[in-house]
Amino acid sequence: MSTGKADGSDRFMLISAERVFYAGLLGTPSTRTLGALAICVPLIGSARVEIAGQSPLTGEILAIPPHTPHRILADSRTILALLIEPESVADADMNLLGQQCRQPLEAARMASRIRSAYAMLAPGRNHGFNSAEFDDIFLGRHFQPRQLDPRIARVVATLQSDPSIGISGEACARAAKLSLSRFLHLFKEETGLNFRTFRAWKRGRNVLHHVNVERNLARFALDAGYPDSTHFSHSLRRIYGLQPSAIFSGSRRLRIITGSSAAAAAATQV
Repeated sequence: MSTGKADGSDRFMLISAERVFYAGLLGTPSTRTLGALAICVPLIGSARVEIAGQSPLTGEILAIPPHTPHRILADSRTILALLIEPESVADADMNLLGQQCRQPLEAARMASRIRSAYAMLAPGRNHGFNSAEFDDIFLGRHFQPRQLDPRIARVVATLQSDPSIGISGEACARAAKLSLSRFLHLFKEETGLNFRTFRAWKRGRNVLHHVNVERNLARFALDAGYPDSTHFSHSLRRIYGLQPSAIFSGSRRLRIITGSSAAAAAATQV
């Protein structure tokens, strides 16, 4: 998310329950913590990522693991960013993708492909997409889906489909016919995250669908499932490194194209 107008180029976002592609200004976010694998490519030049306790990394393409606090700086005002939800891709494929972003020749190839895909799509794609199409367009590959326990897969699909419903761990445990402690343990074992962290990310991520519509933010916070505007502000600043007002004001001219995913289509309310 950002403020202002991209460098004379089109600003748009492709978004589904499993993937995001954002093309626009990077802005000046503080430390942010995204719940997906983030792949960042500056439109021109290189970018730098700062992660606490690690030496800064610089390159044409940067991969930041899910739930890793970080700060991004770039030569170019325009950033191209992909988000890939970890519960939608097998661990081996996710790990390989991150490794390839650190291999010079492969990283240069991937950065070039993502920039070319942006140039191809910028003139005006207005129809949806699915995860396989997204992966082919931007990365030239298909990923093996992560195999989740069916009980956990139903909860994941529900939170992907409507993160604002505020469903509790207790309700999910009852629907799965498990004790709360067993459900919470199984959820973390299957997804790699505790239930509350996963739910908070999905709620914050869902805000991206609506950032180009001018609205009363206090009212929107309640509609989005947050208890109040203070919680909404703190949550989005932690996730995106920006205040909600900056995110919304900077996205008024952002074109949003919504896609689909198998998990969201199969969502079963619990």
